[in-house]
Amino acid sequence: MFTLIDLTRPMTERGLSYPGDRPGIVTARRDPADPSAPIAGLVHLDLHLGTHMDAPLHFIPGAPDIASTPIAVLRAILLRTRERAIPARILPATPIEGCAVLFDTRWSVGPESRAYFECFAHLSPELARALVSRGAALVGIDTPSADAPDAAPDYPAHRILLGAGIPIVEGLSNLGQLPDGPGGFSFAAFPLKIEGADGAPARAVAFLDSD
Repeated sequence: MFTLIDLTRPMTERGLSYPGDRPGIVTARRDPADPSAPIAGLVHLDLHLGTHMDAPLHFIPGAPDIASTPIAVLRAILLRTRERAIPARILPATPIEGCAVLFDTRWSVGPESRAYFECFAHLSPELARALVSRGAALVGIDTPSADAPDAAPDYPAHRILLGAGIPIVEGLSNLGQLPDGPGGFSFAAFPLKIEGADGAPARAVAFLDSD
């Protein structure tokens, strides 16, 4: 048995798209009084809105898209930090190969605010390279991007991780409900399976081991 924790931010029409300069989701609804309208609702959304997964195609031409990015339930490691550029030394001495490595930066600003996209913590290039060399299977973070707000056009963490085929889940929430360090829970994220897309909103969950 296990306890399931939802790590997904709600998607609302108040949510903004990166870098916070436009609405991320627009919903059109038919008039219920019009029986001739065939569509109940139509949603236009940014594929990198809220809690979402970046596929390698996001930065690597010809790489796998989100539809062909494997999904799995992975043993997970949670690392808590308040450092702005998260250093490689945060990684534990214990093995991380084949694990989902999640970073809890305590980023509590909601995506309905422009401030959500400003001054957040991010992975340093050295940390991204260490995650690759030590065999991480997936990387997750509670901020809107694995890179710094001013990382354009280089986006080193994205290029390093996605170039190694490691998907990135951004915009996680509720990480405070998970145990620190290695072990104790597993992680999975289930993105929309959209052929040709470089990312998609995902339902991210943790499975806490029973006592």
